[in-house]
Amino acid sequence: MISSKALNTLKLKCVKGMNDTALSRIYSACGSLHDAFGLDFGSLTGLGIKKELAENIVTADIDEKLFERELESVHKRDADVLCIDDEEYPQLLKETETAPAVLFVRGRREALQRPSIAVVGARSATRQACDFAKKISQDLAEVGFNVVSGFAMGIDVYAHAGAVNKGMTTAVMGCGINHFYPEANKRYEATVLKSGCIVTEFFSDEQPNSWNFPQRNRIISGMSYGVIVVEASAKSGSLITARYAAEQGREVYAVPAFPMSKNCATNRLIKDGARLTEGYYDILDELKYRIQGLKEVDKPEAIGLQFGNPDDARLYSLLENGMLNPDELSTLSGMDIGSVTISLVQMELEGYVIREIDGKYRAAGGNYGQNSHSS
Repeated sequence: MISSKALNTLKLKCVKGMNDTALSRIYSACGSLHDAFGLDFGSLTGLGIKKELAENIVTADIDEKLFERELESVHKRDADVLCIDDEEYPQLLKETETAPAVLFVRGRREALQRPSIAVVGARSATRQACDFAKKISQDLAEVGFNVVSGFAMGIDVYAHAGAVNKGMTTAVMGCGINHFYPEANKRYEATVLKSGCIVTEFFSDEQPNSWNFPQRNRIISGMSYGVIVVEASAKSGSLITARYAAEQGREVYAVPAFPMSKNCATNRLIKDGARLTEGYYDILDELKYRIQGLKEVDKPEAIGLQFGNPDDARLYSLLENGMLNPDELSTLSGMDIGSVTISLVQMELEGYVIREIDGKYRAAGGNYGQNSHSS
């Protein structure tokens, strides 16, 4: 059900000659939009709004056909309208300078009330990167995050697919609710709507024009505590999202890539200050102190693992309790340092353990937490 505030804001958005700059100026000055029709001509022009538009606002001269068409589309698509003054509007997004006045929402809008984290990346991503995006999104959804992405090919759709396995997701579209892009991903639409929502700021008949997507990226980052970039080319739209995130004061996380890969721009993000990310724990460890309600999910990665020899299993068991260096492992396991080093090298190659910058090792689980040698 559309609130009276949202209805008034939609009418305001349909005022003849209205634009996002004017809406932003009114909101910044007044702290709301639903009472904008009560402002006088002098107050509006004092905000820098052009005289013709100010007069249209004062006289409530709206495009009636556009307004009725939007209400009809919202009803037909079983959608909802959230305005920036609604309590259900994403709080983090509301705090950004260019927050959209209106969001058209399909699906379970309660997803927008969860703490959000964005997972984005290349459309032409490698299979390994897509699998990683799916796994980290599943893990983040399990601990309580709403995983946000753009429903594009590649990393985006895998992020949504992973999130719905354990929690909720939000897809931010670059077109109106009467359209869907890309068409190839429409087969996932019902699944996303069942476990989350699809949102857009665009009027219902807006086509998926190329210039809409950089604009929608500010919503992806704006409603999220951070943006995780999984593979990106030098001209990737994901880098635009990362830039928006930095400008909005959000965290930027990046998954390292092989230097010769065409999608190695995440390495540049890391050099520029993005946090190197190898799993959900890198995000959880940083944000769990800032966000209430996240679950401390116990993920015993060693369940089902089969090692080549008992020494490997013994070392892995010790690392499950915390990070240790080779000397500490040698002392605790009773193994000589040479054997410990050989085991650690092999286990690192297979993805069971990860060596940190300080030389200590931690348990990983194999294949980013999924053992490729499990029974």
